[in-house]
Amino acid sequence: MASEQAPMSVSTPDITSAIAELEVPVPPDQVRWRVINTANDKKRGQIVPYADPRAYADRLNALFTPQGWTREYKVDTMSNLTCVRKGESIVSGKILVTCRVTIVGLWSHSGTGEEWADDENGMISADAQAFKRACACFGLGRYFYEFRGSWVDLDQNQQPKRIPALLAWAIPENWRKGMRPPGKTCNGNGFHPNGASGSGHSGPKPNGRQASASANSGADDLDTRILAMEKAVGPRLYRNILRQYGQADQPTMIKDASTKRAVLEVLASAARGFDRLSAVRIGLIRRC
Repeated sequence: MASEQAPMSVSTPDITSAIAELEVPVPPDQVRWRVINTANDKKRGQIVPYADPRAYADRLNALFTPQGWTREYKVDTMSNLTCVRKGESIVSGKILVTCRVTIVGLWSHSGTGEEWADDENGMISADAQAFKRACACFGLGRYFYEFRGSWVDLDQNQQPKRIPALLAWAIPENWRKGMRPPGKTCNGNGFHPNGASGSGHSGPKPNGRQASASANSGADDLDTRILAMEKAVGPRLYRNILRQYGQADQPTMIKDASTKRAVLEVLASAARGFDRLSAVRIGLIRRC
């Protein structure tokens, strides 16, 4: 197992170093794979990698000590909902979980998770979803969203016969050396250290003017994406999130790019929560 960094001071953590280390992929031996889609004949499936919530907790403990972070849960339920499974209507309910993760000296982020109440592992699944989504707002485990899925042969239990090798940038040691997914960079300006591109191939080094222009373009893109979220979450929640997580009323007033990305993650998480609640209310048949 790859070694973790020594725990940081809880009272005055180095924010830049902490965020950078949170974004590092988990060790390969902690990565699991799950089937998210299958072919009609059930012989092939699309799989994506993920990590158990304990891997997330291990990283937080290693960086901040167990006393340096907390998580709080809120559980809501929706009853008398009808879902269709294999052509049959089943009356069930929904478990809705909100997890708030707080890192002492940094800030707090929330994530949501949901599952059908008749699933015997429903609470565990919703709990894990909410915790990992909250952690992703800090950058922890966020790299898993870069995977689009690989198609592999499945066995009789519809489990992968073969697990694909992780991409080079998803290895902790390579990530710390500056490797990133195609189109992503470790400094957010479109270039890797030493002029390497997102694909890992060497390219010409940008001059100062080009790098500055690219950095400004990246900041403008974040501002545009943040502004676009106001319609999705509503003006009141939008302003509250900007003030709580960005200490500003407008995205252009947030100077730090990592803070802008954190604000965008919170807004996106809130928007996903609204979408899921809307789907539950509109797409399902409520029975009284």
